[in-house]
Amino acid sequence: MRIQKLLAVFVASILTIVVASSALVSAQNAGQGLEISPPLLDLKADPGQVIKSQIRVRNVTKDPLVIKAQFEDFVANGEDGQPKILLKEGETSPYSIKNWLSSTSNITLAPGQRENIEVTIAVPKDASPGGHYGVVRFTGSPPELEGTGVSLSASVGTLVLVNVSGNVTQSAKVAELYTSQNGKRRSLFEYGPVTVTTRVQNNGNVHFKPKGTVQVTNIFGKNVYLGQLNQDNRTALPGSIRKFDQTIDKKFMFGKYTITADVVYGTDSQITSEKTTFWVVPYKLIGMVIFGIILLILIFRYYNKFIIRRANKKQEVEDEPAKKNNKKAKKS
Repeated sequence: MRIQKLLAVFVASILTIVVASSALVSAQNAGQGLEISPPLLDLKADPGQVIKSQIRVRNVTKDPLVIKAQFEDFVANGEDGQPKILLKEGETSPYSIKNWLSSTSNITLAPGQRENIEVTIAVPKDASPGGHYGVVRFTGSPPELEGTGVSLSASVGTLVLVNVSGNVTQSAKVAELYTSQNGKRRSLFEYGPVTVTTRVQNNGNVHFKPKGTVQVTNIFGKNVYLGQLNQDNRTALPGSIRKFDQTIDKKFMFGKYTITADVVYGTDSQITSEKTTFWVVPYKLIGMVIFGIILLILIFRYYNKFIIRRANKKQEVEDEPAKKNNKKAKKS
């Protein structure tokens, strides 16, 4: 009897673990099974204005999901444009809109179902002019896990950019313009291709999408490259730097080259510019050519001396009989 009880407890424990594991796997799959549109909301607002926007959410799993909206702040993460969502306690942003955002209560989506979820942005009357930023994150969990306290790490989100009217400052500069190859900065290259990096710094209080051109000319002023800046429309947030790369995809180059970056930004299409130069010199090839020339000169000199010595010896041999005859004549 005691063995039967122990066996029953063991079987029940195994079933509990299996069910819990299945639920957690389902929850993880659910978090990865949402699609949203649009991924970005770029809005303009006045202080005290209330804006309502629609975000379409789709359940791409084979199970029903309870959709929950959460609101966070984000900042720029590095110079490549990836956002960093502020999830840790104590992380703050000077451009926060976390408390401006609200949405409808949780909704349940059937497999494959799409639904528009309304998001409200209530701009405070005393909101400072310029850019404010946040993210609406959506998570999905199976209905059987709703209310259990299980949190999902996987989520999808829509970035929300709000430009509040007022005394907005639009200011930018080219923080740095440099060349590199294979990830290493340099200004002297043996050959191409050469990567040109333009770092644009936003010194204002509102976001913008920098545009412009990167032009490269040779020592004679002839254009050898003209590239468009920020073709994928990336945004530069206030207080951040955005990095843009262009590649001069030419193998054979020679001499001094001048780079001119003209960056256009802001509503009035202000322009900030920067210049730099780099050299392409096939120094290894030149070194080998010089070495070859020196070697040929040395070989020629050695060969010339050899020919002269050889000619002298031949002349001595030819003159030997005459010398002997002269000696005999003198003795007689």
